[in-house]
Amino acid sequence: MTTFDLAEVRDFAANLDARMSQCDNGEGMECANLDGTLRQYAVLCCEFCEQCRRWGRAIFSGQVGFDPEVELVLLDEGARLHGRASELWMYGEQLKGVCFVLEGGAALGSTLWRLERLLSGWVTPKRAVAPLARNGVATTPADAKKVQSRIDALPPQPADWQPMDPRQRIRLKKLRQQR
Repeated sequence: MTTFDLAEVRDFAANLDARMSQCDNGEGMECANLDGTLRQYAVLCCEFCEQCRRWGRAIFSGQVGFDPEVELVLLDEGARLHGRASELWMYGEQLKGVCFVLEGGAALGSTLWRLERLLSGWVTPKRAVAPLARNGVATTPADAKKVQSRIDALPPQPADWQPMDPRQRIRLKKLRQQR
């Protein structure tokens, strides 16, 4: 996904659903057996986690605006993916060691753990709020005035304050000598 608009996120979710259904029906070479299906679900979980993180970073950096409907689609799709992948993983764990080794179960187990952490610790992303912009974002003069007033309101550093890094201490000393 590049723009993270609602239509694109819905397409992403529909694509994940279609790929899960293909695996559940045994279609395609990657889902020809249980081990392949476990591996494919691990890939789907990884893709989902990565797209969610990219979306959050894009909002945080101000590249895209927050849309609550997009968040809802992602949360619903994540819950659906987690449920289906968990059931498959538990089925694989029941069969493990009976007849054969399922190496895809370990991969799915670790990605399920990552997906669980993502969903259980979900924080609605928002744009970064800092004294200075993290990326070159065009601001209006009124916004720049607000930012400057927030910077001016920050308390000054103590006169004897020194950075922990020795290189920064040297640079600070040079800057203070120039004044």
